[in-house]
Amino acid sequence: MSISIRRGKAEDASALFGLARQYQTGREAIGRDEFSVALDNVLRQRDQETNVLFVAEEDERVVGYSLMTVSRLLHAPGLTAHLQEIVVDESARGHGTGDRLMEANEHYCMGRGVRQLSASTARIGSFYNHRGFEAMGQHYRKLLDLG
Repeated sequence: MSISIRRGKAEDASALFGLARQYQTGREAIGRDEFSVALDNVLRQRDQETNVLFVAEEDERVVGYSLMTVSRLLHAPGLTAHLQEIVVDESARGHGTGDRLMEANEHYCMGRGVRQLSASTARIGSFYNHRGFEAMGQHYRKLLDLG
């Protein structure tokens, strides 16, 4: 069982839609039309690439993806990246797919000179819950050693 990582493309839409519906963080899952608009935007070429979509395949079947944005922030020098989404199909979890996707994102960042990669997770403290927030994430970052 070999896991390969590659850039996402329009032909992956059906598989990615199924995975995106597994990710669901809002009150309702994304619909097909909204997903199509989002995927088109993610895949659109720009002068300064801001969206990076990686797809994980196992035996030629899409089993995961990650979506990262690369940008400049006003408070940090240079390029930064934020891992917006990382999803591994429920049937493929526990085989290293998530690790491989993370490695692909880190490698991409280091190749572009990105020093900070941040990510969010679905954990949040009672401080925010008490104030009417819904648990959506906790912010983490990893400083990358560019050598």
